Amino acid sequence: MTDRISTGDDIDSYCTKCRLTLEHIVVAMVGGSVVKVKCKTCGGTHRLKGTPNTTPRSSKKEGGPVYRSSVTVHALWQAAVNAANGTELEYEMSGSYRPGDLIVHSVFGKGVVQKDFYRKCSVLFSDKERTLVTANT
Repeated sequence: MTDRISTGDDIDSYCTKCRLTLEHIVVAMVGGSVVKVKCKTCGGTHRLKGTPNTTPRSSKKEGGPVYRSSVTVHALWQAAVNAANGTELEYEMSGSYRPGDLIVHSVFGKGVVQKDFYRKCSVLFSDKERTLVTANT
């Protein structure tokens, strides 16, 4: 089996909006190289980027170097679970959830609600952020 990538395929890339390495959809290719991707989390379109390097950047406020580090989704998830509100709730499509709620999904495991929308919510799981259907109004 060949590992050829084509337009519409999924690929991991560093998202410039989310500032995380997340799953993207290949939007444009030149020759056999991926040129543009679209983030599955925020919907932003940008060039394909690998994991950012930890490099010093000049700070205009303090004058000293500022180091950017790539924070993994798992580390963000762990911090969110530690700061979650209340007890673990079993996920149900008919349930209503608020930001900070800790839910347990039958397939994805533990997650923390990040944002709530009309009839859905954004939940951070240990591998990535997903949008789930809910009864939120």
